[in-house]
Amino acid sequence: MPLEQALFFTLTCIGFGFIPGPALLQTVSLTLQHGRRAGFLSALGIHIGAFFQICIMALGAVTVLKTSPMLYQVLKAVGGVYLIWLGIQRMCTPSEHDKAINMPQNVVSSSAFIEASNPKSALFYFSFLLQFTAPSTSLELGWQLFLLGSCANLLFSVADVCCILLAHPLHSRVTSGSRTLRICQLFAGMLFIVLGAIAIVGD
Repeated sequence: MPLEQALFFTLTCIGFGFIPGPALLQTVSLTLQHGRRAGFLSALGIHIGAFFQICIMALGAVTVLKTSPMLYQVLKAVGGVYLIWLGIQRMCTPSEHDKAINMPQNVVSSSAFIEASNPKSALFYFSFLLQFTAPSTSLELGWQLFLLGSCANLLFSVADVCCILLAHPLHSRVTSGSRTLRICQLFAGMLFIVLGAIAIVGD
């Protein structure tokens, strides 16, 4: 890949990483409620889910998603229902200070599922990464997509780390009063529910 194209790829990936979505919302909200460690664990789960998508994409499953609207809609609905469930769970969680300190046990797995169950992410990876492949090279297209996707996933971590570090100073303010924490929990829960509903009924 030429230097100019590599630079454009790097900057574009970092920029995409800051676009708000379910994964970024999960990371920031957990950082606000439980601190920096929870945020990094959430980011780890998201990258595991993204790596799973990259592997599937490299194997050609994205083609199946494009040619099978039924499967695409089913995956969207499953992801949407899970987001709604997370939103309800977050809104119903007690907001006492001691509850805020105790971090959930399933941070990595729930974050990984949020990313892995989002078919739009897989289609994004395929559509975006395809622009940087070179059919004329000896390396197969699947391997090119895998390597580019792995690099993109690592570059997205730059945005995750920045968001976690920016959100962490607010953690002590959020957990210092149950009212502030409750407002953040309700807001995050409503956003998850809205995102889930959009995933189910949207195009």
